[in-house]
Amino acid sequence: MGRDLFDWLTGFPFAVTWVCRTAEQTEQFEEVFVKKQRRAIKYGLGDENTTRFRTVNTIITSDMEKLTHCDLVLETITEDIECKRTLFHKLQQILPETCVIASNTSSIPPDTLFKGLSNQKNCVGLHFFFPVALKNFVEINTAENTSKQAISTVENFLNRTERFYLKLSGNDQFIINRLFLKMQAGCCRLIREDLMDIREIDVLVKENLFPVGIFEFFDYVGNDVMLQSVRNYLAYEKDSGFYLPMIKILEQKVKEGKLGKKTKTGFYDYPVKKIPSKDPGVSTKREKILQQIIYWYLDGVFDVLQRKICSRKELEFLVKEYMAVEQSPFDLAMENGYKS
Repeated sequence: MGRDLFDWLTGFPFAVTWVCRTAEQTEQFEEVFVKKQRRAIKYGLGDENTTRFRTVNTIITSDMEKLTHCDLVLETITEDIECKRTLFHKLQQILPETCVIASNTSSIPPDTLFKGLSNQKNCVGLHFFFPVALKNFVEINTAENTSKQAISTVENFLNRTERFYLKLSGNDQFIINRLFLKMQAGCCRLIREDLMDIREIDVLVKENLFPVGIFEFFDYVGNDVMLQSVRNYLAYEKDSGFYLPMIKILEQKVKEGKLGKKTKTGFYDYPVKKIPSKDPGVSTKREKILQQIIYWYLDGVFDVLQRKICSRKELEFLVKEYMAVEQSPFDLAMENGYKS
């Protein structure tokens, strides 16, 4: 996510400093960046002044001391609370008092994440979605001690980059990912109960709902990341027992080292062949299972709507943008006789 955010940020008139983990990474990414700037000039992809500005106002380094001039720091390291806390303690020794630290955490509650820091008022969750350039929405997940000034800083930043955002707190945090959690957990229950296999479920979902299957999505995100996120999300859910089969399935994949695309094996082996449809035709069982999956999905949608986290129009936009679909979830609800 760090590299993706960097590539996106360099498209705006900001001074950008990217801190990499190692000197070797720094050298590698600097080389890529320089080649990109030269290519832009060669093929007329940008004017000379823009390229000069970007070159002068971009720093790629492994030295955190280079952040002393920053107004906003975006943290994108691994989804591990202790690693993040260690980094934040180092950062607060370096950064100016007014600098806002924004964590891209996708699941760790901000109040837990920032606990013990002396500058909690300047800390906030700022959750981008991958790929950043194509997913035009961000979650601002605020902690109890996050100041209005810190929130204003990130809102101004997002407005300048024309990002749609939701400001979330308490039990509403990370609501976009959690919206689909019941559907994902339900599909795992189908597996545990031997009602369908992984490929059958993914084919059913891809034929009728989304361009990516449930278990394809897990592999894409990373089964270790999914497992940690689901564990964190359970703190927000009332019926935690419903999600246990999902945790068990993900735990098994992680134990086996089958983390998804990044390990070339997960629920599928990679490179994956086209997932074949078994072409079962229309069957009562298949139709009932599809109906159940749709209802699990719509339960998540209408739960968000009823909690008044955002407007109906905003929610429709978020779902379409997140899952890259054209059909409104509300039209789908009408077609299927769903009642919340």
